[in-house]
Amino acid sequence: MPRWQRWATYWLLLTCMFSGLVWFVLADLFMFTPPGLRVWWISHGVTAMPCMLMIGAAMPQHINVTWRAHRNRRAGSLITLLLATLIASALALLYGSEAGHDAGRLIHSYVGMAVLVLFPWHIWHGRRSVARIDSLLRHGPVQPPCNLNRAP
Repeated sequence: MPRWQRWATYWLLLTCMFSGLVWFVLADLFMFTPPGLRVWWISHGVTAMPCMLMIGAAMPQHINVTWRAHRNRRAGSLITLLLATLIASALALLYGSEAGHDAGRLIHSYVGMAVLVLFPWHIWHGRRSVARIDSLLRHGPVQPPCNLNRAP
């Protein structure tokens, strides 16, 4: 991904996650919902839209290239599944029936917290695999030391 796209994605996701976490802690955990708290809910929704665009923009190149290269498949699949679940649960919260609203809110909250932890892990894991590949390309595979005292 180009640097600008990567950093824009990180900042948007961070803003979206932070606003969602503030909303969850204040509204769901502490049952504190003054009118001023609505700004966190709105900022969460407003940042979620460009987050979906950035993730969609990453799919043709970032996801396809790393998938074909057999790199970071587990972490990438898990993050993709979690992000799709977040989108589906957000749609259920916005357009679903009131009967499923509480379940949708719980799913959205807990999956969002999982992404908050697992997305940095995905980045770390991917960078580690790229560093490993770069090292192999630069230095070649590490050969085990040979034992000269051993008979052929």
